[in-house]
Amino acid sequence: MPTRIICIFIACLSTLQIAYAAEYIFTENADIQFVEEDSADCSIADGKLIAILNTSQTTGYQVWVDRWFMDVQTPDHTKQILLPNTTSTPLGCSMARGGGKQHWTIYSVEATKN
Repeated sequence: MPTRIICIFIACLSTLQIAYAAEYIFTENADIQFVEEDSADCSIADGKLIAILNTSQTTGYQVWVDRWFMDVQTPDHTKQILLPNTTSTPLGCSMARGGGKQHWTIYSVEATKN
């Protein structure tokens, strides 16, 4: 019984460290932002279009993004190439059509060579 509790504690701690690492990477790069936009497709389900934006005027980024549906991380792990001086890149609606909230988190950010 104590071994099982220790294993659960370690698993929870590892999950928190991963979540913290993803948040840390995101906060370290002020050029990358999530934005909400109005979209007719998303407003049908009372949601907003979630997009990712590079606000840098000179640097491009390769960003890996994870999707969460109803607070559960999905297997989606997508790469976004965000060039400088471009519009936002849509990721999806904050509310899925079938019901349920979804959001995205940044896994990693790497500057690209222009």
